[in-house]
Amino acid sequence: MDIFALRDSIVGSYSEYVQSFLDFTDDRLKEFVRDNVVEQARLWPEPLVELSPKYAMGPTVADLVAEGKLHPECRRIFVGKKPGDPATIRLYKHQYEAIARGLEGKPFVVTSGTGSGKSLTYWIPIFDNILKNSPERATPRAIIVYPTNALVNSQLDTLKGFAEQYGPGFPIRYNRYTGQESFEAKEEIRQNPPHILLTNYVMLEMMMSRPGEQQLVQQGFTELGFLVLDELHTYRGRRGADVAMLVRRLRERCGNRNLLCIGTSATMVTEEGGGARREAVAEVASRVFGGDLAPEDVIEEEVRRDFPSSPTTGALRTSVERLNTQPQSDDQETVAAWVEERYGVQAEGEVLRRAKPFTLQDAVSRLAEEVGVDTEMAATALHQVLGGDGAARGTGETPLGVRLHQFVSQGGNVHATLEPLSRRTFSVEGQVYADTDEERLYFPLRFCRECGQDYYKVVHYVQNDRLLPSLPGMVDAEDRDSDGAGVQGYLLIDEQGLWRGHTEDLPESWLSRGRVKSDYKEHVPQQLYLAPDGNVVGHTEEEGVPCWFIREPFLFCPRCGIVYTKRTGEFRKLAGLSSEGRSTATTLLALATVTEMRRRAHNQQLAKLLSFTDNRQDASLQAGHFNDFVQVALLRSALLKAMERHGPLDHTDVAARVEEELALDQELFAREPGRFADQERRNREVFSEVIEYRLYEDLRRGWRIV
Repeated sequence: MDIFALRDSIVGSYSEYVQSFLDFTDDRLKEFVRDNVVEQARLWPEPLVELSPKYAMGPTVADLVAEGKLHPECRRIFVGKKPGDPATIRLYKHQYEAIARGLEGKPFVVTSGTGSGKSLTYWIPIFDNILKNSPERATPRAIIVYPTNALVNSQLDTLKGFAEQYGPGFPIRYNRYTGQESFEAKEEIRQNPPHILLTNYVMLEMMMSRPGEQQLVQQGFTELGFLVLDELHTYRGRRGADVAMLVRRLRERCGNRNLLCIGTSATMVTEEGGGARREAVAEVASRVFGGDLAPEDVIEEEVRRDFPSSPTTGALRTSVERLNTQPQSDDQETVAAWVEERYGVQAEGEVLRRAKPFTLQDAVSRLAEEVGVDTEMAATALHQVLGGDGAARGTGETPLGVRLHQFVSQGGNVHATLEPLSRRTFSVEGQVYADTDEERLYFPLRFCRECGQDYYKVVHYVQNDRLLPSLPGMVDAEDRDSDGAGVQGYLLIDEQGLWRGHTEDLPESWLSRGRVKSDYKEHVPQQLYLAPDGNVVGHTEEEGVPCWFIREPFLFCPRCGIVYTKRTGEFRKLAGLSSEGRSTATTLLALATVTEMRRRAHNQQLAKLLSFTDNRQDASLQAGHFNDFVQVALLRSALLKAMERHGPLDHTDVAARVEEELALDQELFAREPGRFADQERRNREVFSEVIEYRLYEDLRRGWRIV
């Protein structure tokens, strides 16, 4: 799978989606947004490429058993992943360094990348300690705290894997203790506690506060020796303070002031230099654990070169040229060696660390300059090495492990100066003044969702007779009215005479016997003539730009005449440059990713997407949004196909035709699939009624924005 082509396709789909909101009446504004936002890819900058070099290797578990550092049973527990593989696991160097500290009873924190085996750094010392200290005694020896129950469940599967690989008589007892267990399951754990408890910090708090659960952590009932905080970087702010106090209380409650605290985390800090980086992590861990951790207690990953020698300039040039004509596996290896040396690893003292991510364009320019070829040839060669499908090697794999980081942002705001439409300037940078001219202010724009008319978002300070941008922190104290209050609203530049200002042109619901109702008097557009700095000047176009000030909430559009109630939120009426909802944007990016991977992947089972959100509420919202989106998309696409096949449809046949296009087996929609013809017919009749209801519900414009 070509990862760069995949990225271009996903971004292309998202670009089409975002542009569907950009409907402007001003052609100059439309051209500016297209050129400065879409064409320059401000919302989706060039992706960062990160190489995944191999980790430096250490000894095997069998080596540590032979040296007497681990209990002999560890040889049987920690074996290779392949079924029937008798060889024990070979550790990475950073794993071995962490395990060695754990075996010595010293606290440590492991900070390394995803998939670097951080969990083994605490499983091996904990298992070894249990095996060496009367494993037949049913007392808790270790508590592993995870920030989410999903991680608890994942690690429970890991422990089950160790037990299944070991076979009958697995000596380590473990269990999960979260809010997922029934009362009976928790009671069984309390009566017959395991060696290892997998939990979260909320349940750990419960263990120390609920009388029936205190025995799991109480001195005299427990032999607690290990406390592990997984994903240590998640404990910050108020949560970090809560967990830090929890650790101190646990240390006191269990009676073991030498409780061995272990932390694992992805990269926590970005300081340059290993010493400063480890010192910063040690300081954070010391605060959480309530003990002194030194920089040497922080274990970082160490990588190694996959290509031991660097290619000569001549060999590199030959390989680049051949990759543009007749690719061969040796040529990919040559260019890959150059990429690894420049962008894969970097020396930090006597060790090698993972290098920082880079852009493909940067690598293309550097390669072209070093070997003396044009950038197009360099781009083709690098594309084959980093993003190609490995065809030149005949393996289906690229020579280097590559990760692509694509950042996607919302559009923010487009700003405009308060000048005649033919002369006003635009910006997406968000600065206050146009260039260095303090007489020309930038105002944020909003756009009518119905017709695309642009409005300036302003605050009207009536006493000072001035309008200023409605943005936080952009108004000096002297610009405000004496009471500091201003009237929030919108400004329409009206050089074309869009609004005459006549009472009869107002919405009919605003009028009673030819007069404006009292509830709407303050919302009648107010004519103003303005200078570029927002000051109200004169009463003619020669003195200032003719505008209409419309008080918030926005109740009608003078251009298209659409009318709103006061209960309707502003988001439904007016759009900014970033009109896409976060949930919808996430869903569309996910769907585009999965669709493209399925279309391009040779192995459909590998076309998977893993999504992370900040908290469980966001996860629930996103999951529900995804399901609703898919349902609506399926119904609409089936309706479209039905009309393409059969022409116009009405209430007599629309549901049946849509059901026909969906072509779903009853197992997918019936709780009890019918085994006989009458049962299946009844299921399909009910399903057809559901489809009919959903179709009409979609047509009634019940959505926030259609």
